Amino acid sequence: MLTLTRIERRHTGFTLVELMIVVSILGILAALVVPKFTNASEQALVASTKDQLRLMRVALERYKLDHDDAYPAIGTFWSLLTGKTDRDGTINAAGDYGPYLKSAAKNPYTSSSTVVAIGAGTATDGWEYDSVSPVIFTAVGFNETTGVFTSP
Repeated sequence: MLTLTRIERRHTGFTLVELMIVVSILGILAALVVPKFTNASEQALVASTKDQLRLMRVALERYKLDHDDAYPAIGTFWSLLTGKTDRDGTINAAGDYGPYLKSAAKNPYTSSSTVVAIGAGTATDGWEYDSVSPVIFTAVGFNETTGVFTSP
């Protein structure tokens, strides 16, 4: 039967001190990296919201050009932008205009696509809209200038 000497037995595994050092190093690295990922997710929300707003504003301007300088009404907002329409704004599957968007956009912060009048947004709404010229379209609770979301 083969027996290990005292020196050989010592090197068959990690000591408690070695394991504690490795765990400590991993903890320090995690403490350095986690805040960067947290900040990155917030930056992604800001970028996504700004991109959604840009796309919506382009779609609204395209709609206006096709419909005699008229913007869509709040009540039929998504139907008019995601469907085909006639020049007078009537929804018609065989219409000559649209769709301007593939689907109703969701506010990245509230996960809602509801469109309400400017100043009427609540935590369950997605977008605020005013069809009066110049058109105003914003994300509920989002300050585009500062990139900060404040729940309404």
